[in-house]
Amino acid sequence: MIYSVAVAGSTQNTLICTQALVKDQRFKLELVITPKAKARGRKQLFQSNPMESFAQEKNITTFLVDKTTKSFNFDDILSKKFDFLLVVDFGYLLPVKLLSHAKVAAVNIHPSALPRWRGSAPAQFVLLNGETSSAVSLIKMDDQLDHGPIIAQYPFLVEPNWTQTEYYRFSFDLIAQHLAADLVKLATNQLRPTLQPDLSPTPLAKKLTKTDSFVTWSIITKAMEVANKENQAQYLERATRAFSPWPKLWTLLPTVKGEKRMKILKTHLIDKYLVLDQVQIEGQIPAAWNQVRNVVKN
Repeated sequence: MIYSVAVAGSTQNTLICTQALVKDQRFKLELVITPKAKARGRKQLFQSNPMESFAQEKNITTFLVDKTTKSFNFDDILSKKFDFLLVVDFGYLLPVKLLSHAKVAAVNIHPSALPRWRGSAPAQFVLLNGETSSAVSLIKMDDQLDHGPIIAQYPFLVEPNWTQTEYYRFSFDLIAQHLAADLVKLATNQLRPTLQPDLSPTPLAKKLTKTDSFVTWSIITKAMEVANKENQAQYLERATRAFSPWPKLWTLLPTVKGEKRMKILKTHLIDKYLVLDQVQIEGQIPAAWNQVRNVVKN
C-alpha cells in the first residue's frame, strides 16, 4: 500500500523528514503547506524556504500561508485526500478541521523528551539547563501545543560541545531513520499512541528573543574572575552554545569610545572560570577576545 502525505513545515529539518518519506516507496508526497517567503536582510530580498524550494523542484502542489493561519482559507487543502499530515517546524497553529482531515493521523515531530520542554525552543532549554540526555518524539497531534499522545520516542545523549544547531540536526536525523516504519506501524495498528505522562509543572521552552540572550558585562567579568557558588561561568558557557546561531549571547561592553554591543561567539571553562574565546564588537568582524580586550574602559 502507498500512503499519501501532506507536509506542513519550512526548515531544513522539515526537509530531512520529508525526504526520508519520499525515498520510501510506501509513501507519496501529495502537497506542502509552508509559510510565504519573507523579505530578509538589509536588501530585503525574498528567499524561499527549503520546503518551498523542494516542492517547486519536485512539482508538488504547494499552499503558501501568509502571516497567520487564521486568515488562510483551508478549503482547497481540505478538498485533497491524504493519509498523513506531517507537521515539522511549521511555526503556526493548524485548525482542528485540518488535523482531523488526515485519514490515518496528523503527526508532529518534536525534538525533546515530551512532556519535557514543550514549546518552540526545546534544544535551547536543554542546553541552558545542562541536561546530558534528551529525546526526539513523534506524537499524534491534538488541539494543544505539543500535547498529543506519543507514537514513538527515541532517546539520545547530549554532547557537551553542541550548539542548538548540532542538537536539532542530530534529533531530526535520528527520527528520520525511523519515520517511515513508524508511520506504517501506526497505520496498521502495530503502534498504539500512549498519553503523555502527567508532569506538573511541565517545563516549557518558550519562544526566545534577543532580550533573553542579553547578559550584563558585570556578570561576565565576575564569571571570568571569580569561581562562585552560583556557577555563573558554567551557565554562560552553556548560554553561548544554546543561543548559537541565534539570538546569540550578547552584552553591552564599556569601551573607550562609549558603550558597544558585543556578541559572545565562543567560550570555554577552566575549572569554574569563564574564558572568552571569540567575540564580535558591533561594526567589526569576529575576533579573538585577546585581540580586542584592550578596548575595554577600566
